[in-house]
Amino acid sequence: MSSPRKRDLWETATAVALALFAVLIVVTFRDYGVTVDEKHAHTNGQYFIDWYTSGFTDRTIINEGNHRLYGSFVNAILALGDIFSPFGSYETGHLVVAIFSVVGVVFAYRLGKHLAGPSAGFFSVVLLLLTPVYYGHSFMNPKDIPFAAMFLVCLYYLTVAYDDLPRLGTRRIIVLGTAIGLTLGIRVGAVMLFGYLAVLIIVWLGRKYRANPSYRGQAIWSDLRVAALSTVSVGIVAWLVMLVWWPYGQISPILNPLRAFKRSANFIDYDADALYRGAYVGSDSLPWDYLPTWFSITMPEFYAVILSIGLVAFVARKFSSRPASGGGDGDRRAKILFLGFATCFPAATAMAMQPILYDGTRHFLFIVPPFAVLTGITLSWLLSVGLSRPLKVATVAVLLALGAMTVVDMARLHPYEYAFFNRSFGGLRAALGRYETDYWGVSHKEGIDWLARNYRPGAPKASIRVANTAADFQTSYYLRPGRTETERFTPVDKRNQPDIILSITRFNVHLNNPGKVLHVVKRMDTPLLYVVELPRR
Repeated sequence: MSSPRKRDLWETATAVALALFAVLIVVTFRDYGVTVDEKHAHTNGQYFIDWYTSGFTDRTIINEGNHRLYGSFVNAILALGDIFSPFGSYETGHLVVAIFSVVGVVFAYRLGKHLAGPSAGFFSVVLLLLTPVYYGHSFMNPKDIPFAAMFLVCLYYLTVAYDDLPRLGTRRIIVLGTAIGLTLGIRVGAVMLFGYLAVLIIVWLGRKYRANPSYRGQAIWSDLRVAALSTVSVGIVAWLVMLVWWPYGQISPILNPLRAFKRSANFIDYDADALYRGAYVGSDSLPWDYLPTWFSITMPEFYAVILSIGLVAFVARKFSSRPASGGGDGDRRAKILFLGFATCFPAATAMAMQPILYDGTRHFLFIVPPFAVLTGITLSWLLSVGLSRPLKVATVAVLLALGAMTVVDMARLHPYEYAFFNRSFGGLRAALGRYETDYWGVSHKEGIDWLARNYRPGAPKASIRVANTAADFQTSYYLRPGRTETERFTPVDKRNQPDIILSITRFNVHLNNPGKVLHVVKRMDTPLLYVVELPRR
């Protein structure tokens, strides 16, 4: 087939994959329960709206808890959704988060296509959609998924900006600055993107020197000055956009963001233990291998297969008479090198500095999309020039089998895809008691649904007191007034003599409330939540 025809097929296949994802979102976004963190996001969004509508006199967002440490770009959208959406508050939030995840998938395609053509874009999309840790969080994580999506948007525009160096045009400065500013408006950790821009400039200079060894001295300094000016311009745009979404930053535009970055860098507001390899370890005392171990047991096996085969094929070509690059030029290789750095640097830094960590890989979800793009590029290269025809057939067969197994596991886990553990590790069952599973309590919804269908259907209104061992709103939201099927239940605090308690397994809290187990929410023969009838007092 001609090259244009191949491009059309890859682009059509990508459109089909995106359409399928959109359909799944519409059909399933209401299946996911409320997480323990969501109330904070919705409250922050309301405080943000109060800040503006009060004429900057309502300082609750600055004085209350740790709300001042977070930008409100996404949270403001959640709060507006609470006002205008026909769905419930948290269901609307799940839909908003899912839309951000679509943005991440779209830009995975754009980045893969920019670096290695439409086939690489397609594979990037498919690999990302088949990554349970990304897919599962895409329906109920209002912090990490929007940040991951916008981080990839920034990486795309950074990579595209490479072609304009050393002087970025006005449009490029505005687009890149706005993308970084919005990302900062979610989490101040996006300040690292300015460092990435500096690395991109260094990579560009190195490539220019390799192409022309006489390029040195005054010429380098001249380009550096021009690039620095562009960087400052991007920084100004980004900072102004960020401040729109961050009241705490508006009060002191330089010092307060720096204070927030220093405080949030180590997640110092969290002082609980993390379950790791069967033991509870202080979050500030975890070993260096915590993050790579979590990634190795929660990412699908096809990542390791593709990258391993890609490395072997690349080395084999490097030491043969054939070119190793598959026809790409030096600038494209430089961009891919930059993407590799942007993907690996955060994890490598965490391994070296050992900050406070918890919830597995949740705070590093933003490196999953670029990792999928790198793997998609590798697969595209392998299937074009990297392998002989018999090896291509064998590789495709293995990857289809691995992909099918991942799809099956995701379907069996639904709506707890985020609790996926790969089969090489032993699956979800092997994680029980060794690693966190449903640490966010998404399963509370399913527990309440079971109660509504099965427990004392003829009981008087508000006669059954229900609590949980996590956050009260994770059950009270589903027992709110107006729901006929749950009107016989009333939510109470767990210390206020409940009749029924719902307990997830995190920190083994399910062992603290002995009683009659009425129901267990399970996936893959692994308990996630216990519905317990407590003894009469």
